[in-house]
Amino acid sequence: MTASTPVERIGEVLETADYRRLPSPLLIAGLAFEFPAAFIGPDRSSDLVLVADTAFETATRILRKVESLGRALDVLQSKRPITIVLAGPRPESEVIEAMAKIGRVLPVGTQVDDDPSVGLTNWLAVLLPLALPQPSQGVADPIASIRAATSDIDSQVRGLIDVAQQGADAVQTGLHDLLTDVLDESEEAP
Repeated sequence: MTASTPVERIGEVLETADYRRLPSPLLIAGLAFEFPAAFIGPDRSSDLVLVADTAFETATRILRKVESLGRALDVLQSKRPITIVLAGPRPESEVIEAMAKIGRVLPVGTQVDDDPSVGLTNWLAVLLPLALPQPSQGVADPIASIRAATSDIDSQVRGLIDVAQQGADAVQTGLHDLLTDVLDESEEAP
């Protein structure tokens, strides 16, 4: 990351996740709201993400601005969820609780990691898309894994494993046939 301030680093992480930066000041219902940065969520996400820095502005002033913005959105009957990302020193719990009545609060604090982007990405993870691992070969074909692990089982049970690729109904039918055969054999035995 090449950004120098915490707000710029937060902005880079969000923009990498396709959040769109809003112009400053933020205009809502004809009122201007000054925040160091504001973003709208990607794709179908309607999140409004506000970024503030408690190192340059008091937490109570940030709270007043967030409450005012919340009232403006209420007047417009907006359903847009708000997330407040607080960079810098963590505010008092009363201020965070008051902000939490307006929206989700994510205090990111001070970077202490060797790589600040890792810590910041972890703190902002709730806003970022989930990175799923690529499936491995073993996961891609679980039936083959089961076949390999159960090479020494009864041929009738192995037949159930073989029909598993045809779906649950095929397995159910195969199991029913297997149980019927076993029960018929036990009735025939003297």
